[in-house]
Amino acid sequence: MLDVPGDPLGAREQRRHQYVRGSVVGAGEANVLAGLASLGWRSSWFSALPRSPMARRVESRLRSFGVDLSGVVRRDEGRLGTYHVEYGAAPRPTQVYFDRKDTAFTRMTVADVDWDGLLDTRIIHLTGITAALSPSVLRILAETMDRAAGAGVPVAFDVNYRATLWSPEEAVAALRPFIERAEILFVRSDDLHTLFGCGPEPEGALECALSLTKARYVAVTCGDLGVRASLDGQQVSAAARPVQIVDRLGAGDGFAAGFLHAWLDGQVAAAPEHGAAMAALALAQEGEQVVTNREELAAARLNSGQSVHR
Repeated sequence: MLDVPGDPLGAREQRRHQYVRGSVVGAGEANVLAGLASLGWRSSWFSALPRSPMARRVESRLRSFGVDLSGVVRRDEGRLGTYHVEYGAAPRPTQVYFDRKDTAFTRMTVADVDWDGLLDTRIIHLTGITAALSPSVLRILAETMDRAAGAGVPVAFDVNYRATLWSPEEAVAALRPFIERAEILFVRSDDLHTLFGCGPEPEGALECALSLTKARYVAVTCGDLGVRASLDGQQVSAAARPVQIVDRLGAGDGFAAGFLHAWLDGQVAAAPEHGAAMAALALAQEGEQVVTNREELAAARLNSGQSVHR
């Protein structure tokens, strides 16, 4: 998302990255929460983890950002979900393979959720990746939408379609209620084209997204063509920031974190710009969580082009 062509890494450097990246911690909603915590917001992750060394590494990583994990259920059974990445550079795409079956999280039920804790917030963030993982998790998301509506808590929803997890037909059937009911909707123009046959040109993609939802805030990300958004009926755009790509993974979650940061901060009109800048910061770093702060985000919005800061 929001990829901007830059000087590619040399072949030797590409090979070095292929072998030294090793394992990283990544999870859609958790990535957004880590980004928001980096920007000074209190954030809490509600999930389930097995009692294992790998799960403890996940906990340690998220705690390092300041994410509250009191809503995480620990289980003796089940395992930690993983994904495997085969990095590539144009014209060869990066390939991601998910291994999420029978994890502790997929066995989570509505009864496992601390609903009072979850609803004690200004916003709840959900994604379509989570909806794809198991019927019980999909029920939790549906219950979250219902309870949030009853409590007057807005929900941000990122469509985040993953073809390796389910078919377009399955995704459309499951995700339509979330798309329709979200207060804030994030979606890639490519996903709109795959799932609903519209776009992927930016203007048409935004109109398509608006026809699918009652969301007050809709942001359609269009790769290096930037962002098209509707903010309470006002259509705006934001350019993608120039960036030399280090790691493509996590840019979409970075965008969501930047947008939500501005929304929470009362800077709604500038939310797409904040999202584009945060996505650029994600692309310029290793790993899925954006290590940053408000000052760095402000500098990325100004796009000074500095390669070294002393």
